[in-house]
Amino acid sequence: MNIQLTEKKEQIFLSTLSLIHLYGFHGTPMSKIAKEANVAVGSIYHYFPSKEDLIIELYWYCKEKLNGDVFKGVNPEQSYEERFKTIWKRWIGFYQQNIEIFGFLDQFYGSPFYEEVRNNVLGQKVERNKLIHFIEEGVREKHLKDLNVRLILSIYLGGAISLFRNCLITKEEIMEEEMNQLVEIIWNGVKI
Repeated sequence: MNIQLTEKKEQIFLSTLSLIHLYGFHGTPMSKIAKEANVAVGSIYHYFPSKEDLIIELYWYCKEKLNGDVFKGVNPEQSYEERFKTIWKRWIGFYQQNIEIFGFLDQFYGSPFYEEVRNNVLGQKVERNKLIHFIEEGVREKHLKDLNVRLILSIYLGGAISLFRNCLITKEEIMEEEMNQLVEIIWNGVKI
């Protein structure tokens, strides 16, 4: 594997995240990304045929970082309830440590770029859909109500995202007690 290629692509991803955080998708042209990443515009087009390709690959890069952090070291011997709550709290923790990724994903899901991956997201490899597979496990093993996975994900992630977004707006820290109370409400709403 070409390490320089990996480092250059990662620098492009990090620069793109930073610029999108500041200027949004439309305010972040490839020329600005190249300047921020300290690479030639042609280098970006060497790795990514278009801005759409860059944004979609950046989405998967962010999802893999998120999944890596959130699911790392989750003990499969713990009860499903314990894992459910741990993963949820880690989700918020990841966003607290990675505000640019949160902002990018928040914009991405509301953009036309998501259309490219939306219809295929459930069919992606397990490592790209750890949360979906975790929720499916809960339904299959009768820990969670027999509801559409999308509905459970909306409840699960919606609560985390809403709490995090509210704290960003109010510039208040998320308290441990608040997280515990909210994840308990979510658990009680979806458990059997």
